Amino acid sequence: MRRLSFVLVLLALAVAACSTAGTGESSTRRNRNVLTAEELAALDGTADAYDAVRRLRGTWLTGRGNTPPRVFVDGVNLGGPDVLRNYRIDSVREIRFIPSSDATLRFGTGFGGGAIEVYTR
Repeated sequence: MRRLSFVLVLLALAVAACSTAGTGESSTRRNRNVLTAEELAALDGTADAYDAVRRLRGTWLTGRGNTPPRVFVDGVNLGGPDVLRNYRIDSVREIRFIPSSDATLRFGTGFGGGAIEVYTR
């Protein structure tokens, strides 16, 4: 029985190794709800966070229905997506999108368009 368990574990490890081999991706996948400093720095000619989000994750800005997302900067609710124009990408550490259902649970009502969190350096 122990030998069978050992063989099954080895088989599972081999399958896991083969599934990521040759894909060109690391075992950690990019989170579609996060923009990292590295992704932001790779944008040429992008001066502000609004343009960066528009270029990399444009759907974040559309919200849901007629409700735009609310923007939080370092934990403070500052308003709608246009607030992002006030932050240069070289001053941003990370930008996260929180879908409407999660934003409502976290912040309360009025977040039908979700929330965008900006963390500065």
